Amino acid sequence: MKSSMAGNPNMWRRLSVKMWPKRWPARVPLTLKYRLIVTFVVLLLLPLCLAVYSLFRSFESIRQDDLIERMSERMQQVNTSLTDMMAFAYKTHTMLNQDEGLIQVMNTPERYDPLERKKLIESKMAGINNSFFFHQTELYFKLIDHEGNVYTSYPPNDRLSNSMAEFEAWKNRLEQSPHSYKWVASDLNDIYNNRGNKLLSLYIMLQEQTRGDYGLARISIDAQEWFNNTVKNVTPGQELAVFTSDGESVLRSGDATVGGDIVGRIVREGRSSGYYRDAAAASLVTYSYLDELDWYVVSSVSLGDLWSELTLLRSRFFLILGLLVVVFVTVTFLIAARVTRPLSVLQKRMEEASEKKLNVRLDLKMSSTREIASLGGSFNRMIDDIGALLKKLKEEERQKQAVRFQMLLTQMNPHFLLNTLNTLKWMARKEKNAPMADICIALGGLLEASLNSELELLPLHEEIRLLRAYESIQRFRYRDRFAMTYDIDPSVTYALVPKLSLQPLVENAIVHGFDSEEQHGTIAIRARAEEGKLVLEVQDDGIGLEEASRKPKRRSRPGIGIGNVKERLQLLYREDAELEFVPVASGTLVRMTTALLVSTPFSEGEIKHVDDLSG
Repeated sequence: MKSSMAGNPNMWRRLSVKMWPKRWPARVPLTLKYRLIVTFVVLLLLPLCLAVYSLFRSFESIRQDDLIERMSERMQQVNTSLTDMMAFAYKTHTMLNQDEGLIQVMNTPERYDPLERKKLIESKMAGINNSFFFHQTELYFKLIDHEGNVYTSYPPNDRLSNSMAEFEAWKNRLEQSPHSYKWVASDLNDIYNNRGNKLLSLYIMLQEQTRGDYGLARISIDAQEWFNNTVKNVTPGQELAVFTSDGESVLRSGDATVGGDIVGRIVREGRSSGYYRDAAAASLVTYSYLDELDWYVVSSVSLGDLWSELTLLRSRFFLILGLLVVVFVTVTFLIAARVTRPLSVLQKRMEEASEKKLNVRLDLKMSSTREIASLGGSFNRMIDDIGALLKKLKEEERQKQAVRFQMLLTQMNPHFLLNTLNTLKWMARKEKNAPMADICIALGGLLEASLNSELELLPLHEEIRLLRAYESIQRFRYRDRFAMTYDIDPSVTYALVPKLSLQPLVENAIVHGFDSEEQHGTIAIRARAEEGKLVLEVQDDGIGLEEASRKPKRRSRPGIGIGNVKERLQLLYREDAELEFVPVASGTLVRMTTALLVSTPFSEGEIKHVDDLSG
């Protein structure tokens, strides 16, 4: 597949055109400049933009995770602070239960003057507050003894009156509660000159082991004051709010805009903590649930504030990238123009080559680079080589026509000889001279085979038939001074051999091996397949090459048989054929080795000879 595509430029052209949209040329020229730009955009710019986009997305995810972690830590601080305050309030209840002076006053209020009793209890409550000076949020105490007398650690809004009904109501309520205390999230604020903040109050009975319940304690926390102290160091842009499970707002930080619909969604999810993105408000919301108070602490941060830095960084990056793209496109156009302009000239010269009969040249001075100059030089050399080749082909064609004309002339004489041989054959038969008729038939077959110039290779069995015809002529000439044997492997009967290639070898054996009239011998013809090759051997038991070379030559003209065979082998087989004289003890052995080419017959026709021509 690879080699076929490499040798077929049209296939590459069709493949490259298919890679571009069909309507591309209608929009942008399909040139090297635009291909370079499109390649840059597709293979470099788009992957880079995708990678940067993915990188910024990772930054956003990391930033969001970090923000969620900090918001969660902040909410955990709020939860911890509130838990500490509630524990502090409960601890003050324990301290009240352990104060004997307080127990005596509240258990037997009738023994004390009302003013003295009030001062004594207020001093106890002030002492407890002072003992927790490290708390920034103050506790507000309200105590009711079993006779309904009320004691507070703060100035009340209204005049204090007997609260026996309140005492009894809370006593019954706490007795029915699974716990001995009750937290009230939005308790009535009765503190004088307070800003209207809601109170978080702990209601619990004051008990003494031997005397039982001796009073009711309400220990309150100004929730808004505590909340403000807790969130004053909150992250800029972060909003905190506290809601009940019904969506009622309890506490807010500053101008927090978190709505109750957010709590509704949180309650529906049924989780104690988590986060989600509020698409409508473009904010990130985290929350945590306080089971003791049935409160939700909700934190919200605007995503616009969160991504502002990344958005600015991303804008700067793409601005720089856009400038680089503009610079790259400009430089690409300039460089591509320097490269493509000589190529366009080269293309034009190539189109003019056929019209001007190769009378074109490319000016190398206009080449912008060494590579283009080299390409132009190669084009000029190619034009010169093609011109020289065409000139040579025209000369060879003229020579071929001349040779063809000479061959047509030379074919007239062999046909005349065949007709003459045919006449002699019939005269010999008429005179009942059988040997002469046989010689005419054999010679006619050899002449006809030599006339068939279109056939260079013959099956081995046909070559043997021609050799037998030649043998019959030579045996008549030399009066049967030699005999011929044939050892032909049946597997090579249809192997292809050069036409009339064995005849010169046999002629050489007869002339040099049995030259004198006293000498008689045998010529052996052998044919076999050996290691994918066809091996033909002609061996005689004559005087041998060395002895024959010492004798004077009886022929005046040089022999051409062996040289002719060697030249034809070189033309037909190149390096796959060999003709050699093999040293033997006596006589001469000539071995011809060629490629083994087997042609299985599809009909039983034979080459016609002189008998067929006679009709």
